[in-house]
Amino acid sequence: MDNKNTRKILLFIDGIGGINRQEMVHGTLYLKLDNDRDCDFIHTEIRKFYREFVNPEGGVNMYAVGDEFAFDFVPQDREAPVFSDEDYSGKEDMMPSDIDEQINGVWSEFAEEEMLANVDTMIDLENDAKEGR
Repeated sequence: MDNKNTRKILLFIDGIGGINRQEMVHGTLYLKLDNDRDCDFIHTEIRKFYREFVNPEGGVNMYAVGDEFAFDFVPQDREAPVFSDEDYSGKEDMMPSDIDEQINGVWSEFAEEEMLANVDTMIDLENDAKEGR
């Protein structure tokens, strides 16, 4: 990223507040936040600014790196699906037990037993297939 756009982004970040430290290294913005829970808000604001004033066809990916957050400025087609895919709900990356808990209540021992029984059946079928039965 060129110096002009880097300066624009850093000046914008100064106006947000809630940021202890900011640094741009090789086109990646590193921020140490007062409250880590503000990361999604800040991500959204940085993305809006970037698309409006720097690159309308770009995107911003956010990563947690230790006790700070890294923001990469990428082409739109390489942006994480958080913004680029309207069908993305966040549940796609959850464990099946998390989704089951949200939809049907707490994960039950019966569901776990059934899952283990299905695994045993699959193992038995694979062994039978190897033996030619």
